[in-house]
Amino acid sequence: MIILATLIVYAGLAVPVTDAWHLVKRGSVSIESKESCQQDAGYFFALREVSLAKKDYIFLADPLKRAIFVDGDTNIVMSHTMTIKNGRGFSMYFSGANYNAILSLKNEKQIDAGTIGYEGTLFVRRGSEKLKVAVHGFQHR
Repeated sequence: MIILATLIVYAGLAVPVTDAWHLVKRGSVSIESKESCQQDAGYFFALREVSLAKKDYIFLADPLKRAIFVDGDTNIVMSHTMTIKNGRGFSMYFSGANYNAILSLKNEKQIDAGTIGYEGTLFVRRGSEKLKVAVHGFQHR
């Protein structure tokens, strides 16, 4: 939790948000070690074709659902606005810094007592530009 909180503070205070729209170019946030990842609570998502073992996440959210979207080499801090459940899963809505994101999760799988795995889609919009990527990841409680 400390690493994620530090990352959020760093991204919010030290990393300027640029006006250029960067598509996801395999830019990612790495969790320093598996032990710290297992201790941190929150949501961690990578592109579906990237192994979760690499810890190259493009979207992270803490338990209070303050999130970071990795846009190229820029970390965009977002806040949770709402969650909508439907018959196949749920969608979490985030916004911040002129970005809007929807993390739509469908395939849920219990990994262990404190971890749930998900597959889904991340939709990101900035102005008229849109990005849609397949993601997979987990929620650690």
